[in-house]
Amino acid sequence: MEARVNETPGTHGTQGTQGNRTWDAVRRAPTGRASVWKFNWLANHKIIRALEKARVHAHGALLDVGCGSQPFAPLFDGFVTRYYGTDLSSSRYLGGARLDAFARAEALPIRSASVDTVLGLSMLTYLPEPLGMLKEANRVLRPGGVLLLEFTQMAPLHDPPHDYFRFTRHGAAWLLGRAGFEPVEFIPVGGLAARVGLSVIAALNRVNRGPIRVITEIPVRMLYVILQLGFELLDRVFFDPREVLAHLVVAKKK
Repeated sequence: MEARVNETPGTHGTQGTQGNRTWDAVRRAPTGRASVWKFNWLANHKIIRALEKARVHAHGALLDVGCGSQPFAPLFDGFVTRYYGTDLSSSRYLGGARLDAFARAEALPIRSASVDTVLGLSMLTYLPEPLGMLKEANRVLRPGGVLLLEFTQMAPLHDPPHDYFRFTRHGAAWLLGRAGFEPVEFIPVGGLAARVGLSVIAALNRVNRGPIRVITEIPVRMLYVILQLGFELLDRVFFDPREVLAHLVVAKKK
């Protein structure tokens, strides 16, 4: 599940004005619990809620693999002593963040047994060989270290052609075992209603582009609020743990 989607740039009348720059800064700020007017709030706030459950397992030095702009780093304040981030230099989700290293998840420039927690969000589906990332995470973790990793089960196609896999809970457990991890907790992230909602919101986002955006911006934002709150309610009422957007898995190095 893509929890770090940047909103699509568009035309807001005259380009380069202070008002437009201010609006762009607000629009691109990290999505929080209350920013229901923003694109993909439906996914982001569910990830935040899952991380708040999982972060109690995080400790020591944390390495965020595929970190993007590190939007969730503040959630770990008080739980970890250091927060490091790596990603591809070509990633469009960096947002000006200053990373500690540019690297592929399957080949981290990190010493073996040097970190205590590894975090991976919205990135495993982009790897043609996901087991390689898991083995690399195991290598850099100290004995007893913790892996917090999102396994997407159902989500819209994203960034084709580099979107390769979806994972059931059982497939996640099998991969973790092969890489030398013992699953501790599977935290469900969203359900079927949220999945439908993501596709509806994505369709609206495609409409809200180009020269007509000066007209569509406010109506689309209003629809974001109505639809995302509606699908959030449906997701809570009809939630089925077998049909989830993803699992945030807590696992320990064996």
